[in-house]
Amino acid sequence: MNTKPSQNDVVNDYIHNLDEKVAPLFLDIRETVLDANPAFNESIKWKNCLVYSQKKNHIQTVVGKGKISLIFFFGVQIEDNFGLLEGDGKKTRTMRIQATDYNKDALKSYVQQSLSLEG
Repeated sequence: MNTKPSQNDVVNDYIHNLDEKVAPLFLDIRETVLDANPAFNESIKWKNCLVYSQKKNHIQTVVGKGKISLIFFFGVQIEDNFGLLEGDGKKTRTMRIQATDYNKDALKSYVQQSLSLEG
């Protein structure tokens, strides 16, 4: 895998150990998220989930069978002009991605909106 390494060695180990079937999708999503906000801190939390944060947690990345779920901690406040966020919880919304032809503009919009909500 050829990807920009994280500043966190635990994240680098996590990426290195991803299943080869899901790794290309995971890395593509990671690149899109970091393009939208290169200042994110990356860490591994809660049973092997990559979490993007600044002062607060913003996105939890969950690897599933053939898909990646991105849980936006401020999701209920994100304007979903693309209709891709799922869930009806009090705070979070989830974007599920199954292939590398996902809507990158939508993901970047969600990331940037999430950051604007950090206050």
